[in-house]
Amino acid sequence: MTVDQAQERRGRRTRRRLSALLTALAGVALLAAMITIALWYRDGGRYQVVATPSMGTFAPVGTLVLTEPAAAYRLGDVITYQPPVPQPQDTKTHRIVRIEPGPDGPLYIARGDINGAEDPWKIPQRSVVGKVVFAAHGVGWLLRATPLLALGGAVVWWGTKLLATRFWRVPLRVLGFSLLLVTTTLVLKPFVATITRSVTADAAGTHITVISTGMLPIRVTAMTGGFVDLASGEIQTLTTIPPPGARGAPLTSGVHMPWWLWLTMMGLWMLPMVYGLVAAVRRPLPDAPPDGGEGPEGRGPGPGVMAAAPAVVLVSALLLSLVARPTQAGYTATVANSTNTAASAAYFTCGGAFPGVAGAPNTYFVWPLDDAAVVTLSTARDASGNARTGTYVNGFTSTTTPCSRDTPNRAVTLAPTATLPSYVATTALTAVASRNVFSEAVWFRTSTTTGGRLIGWGNLRTGPSTTYDRHVYMTDGGQIVFGVYPNNTVRTVVSPAAYNDGRWHLAVAVLSPAGAALYLDGAQVAGDATITSAEGGTTNTGFWRVGWDSTGGWTSSPTTSYWTGSLGYAAVYTVALSAAQVRQLYVAGV
Repeated sequence: MTVDQAQERRGRRTRRRLSALLTALAGVALLAAMITIALWYRDGGRYQVVATPSMGTFAPVGTLVLTEPAAAYRLGDVITYQPPVPQPQDTKTHRIVRIEPGPDGPLYIARGDINGAEDPWKIPQRSVVGKVVFAAHGVGWLLRATPLLALGGAVVWWGTKLLATRFWRVPLRVLGFSLLLVTTTLVLKPFVATITRSVTADAAGTHITVISTGMLPIRVTAMTGGFVDLASGEIQTLTTIPPPGARGAPLTSGVHMPWWLWLTMMGLWMLPMVYGLVAAVRRPLPDAPPDGGEGPEGRGPGPGVMAAAPAVVLVSALLLSLVARPTQAGYTATVANSTNTAASAAYFTCGGAFPGVAGAPNTYFVWPLDDAAVVTLSTARDASGNARTGTYVNGFTSTTTPCSRDTPNRAVTLAPTATLPSYVATTALTAVASRNVFSEAVWFRTSTTTGGRLIGWGNLRTGPSTTYDRHVYMTDGGQIVFGVYPNNTVRTVVSPAAYNDGRWHLAVAVLSPAGAALYLDGAQVAGDATITSAEGGTTNTGFWRVGWDSTGGWTSSPTTSYWTGSLGYAAVYTVALSAAQVRQLYVAGV
């Protein structure tokens, strides 16, 4: 035996040992995965794949969600539950938006993040599979594709091994695997897909609401003009103006990715070529034995090792496909007979709803109050795009936002004292004209029994104003008051219920020729059609302020005029918001 032959034999033994080791490690990993899954199932855990789009960007179509049971569930939790329908094995994955007492415990009312209506069932604890504790975007598509890829890959591998000569195996495998990937993509459509949810038309044009159900970022373009860019699970409304006589507004969609994602995708597309090059280097044809040399004297591992590796992959694929059952983020919406239309919720984050509900021209400012440096009295950013920022004055700390789907997940907690009230003042030093038509909104949370002013208008930017109204404040008993001062007369509307329960609530006050209206948590709780103007009408000048200003002399005037508690998303609009728009502000946060 020559030196070269001895080295070749040692190389074959090393490769066989390495292949055997890798196969053994794969088997150990498979066994560990099976044990982990069994323990997870024993403790009530479940793996499921989201099949429909109503959870928006939280869990787009193709998301793998992991759930585990809990003793109780809270407002805002995303749960998987079994609805009382003829197919009890079906499940839905939605967010809890209300909790009601029931004869046998709490009843949960859920809604998809982009749905326009709540689910029609009151869900008892026994019907809840569990709370979503982890959501992996796109992994569900991989699990759905794995059985097809594993079975198809086994057919390609063993078919070429049994039926093709060694000369043709590598090119046929490259071709077979490529066709398998293309076929799987065509069947499942994981990358680019859209759903049109509503189409409406008015004087401004045709408004088309679309949802992206694929994994890649896309651009949807109307052939009559206009486009929107969508991430996976995102919903947007495209406005187009068809020319006179046009029949509809056809849409096209295509991948719209940053350069780094294009490079990543190109690398994945080149994998078949890389496989062919590696195989050609490892098994150069001129040196190959006539029969392919597989086995003890060939250039590759023995048939037992080669059979074990695909078997491990196949068993793993089938196991995962059996474990990951589909769950629906089922689409629901309300239907109004006056227009006979059904549409999804326009917004599912406060960051989208507060600047968007009235549009930038009709929005004076939107302060999300999510700035990271509130302890250093930094500037409160204006999300409306109108650059009307605020200034934090005195003690603030960060807390979690009332809008659980927003990023960053921050709001502010005020820490005032009698001599140093905490508040947010407009940064601009120039007073602006007063208005008789406006809306003001703010999320709040407190358990105070001394009340406080949430938001309002005054003649001074800092310090206690001497003329003040157009404000929303809380009484010592926790009721919310909206008040104006036309013709030197106090006019107020008051909520029947108290809201100092330590939970987040949304207050919206509206003044217009139709009267004064007060909304709490998306529903009107008080109003007076005879209140149509405020102090000074449109001739006074002053400033909007959040968190503190004078309240003396008003209905049930609170003990403290400053707010003690948390605030998030304060906004002022120069138009009267409709009941539907107020509802959009609320549902975007819960």
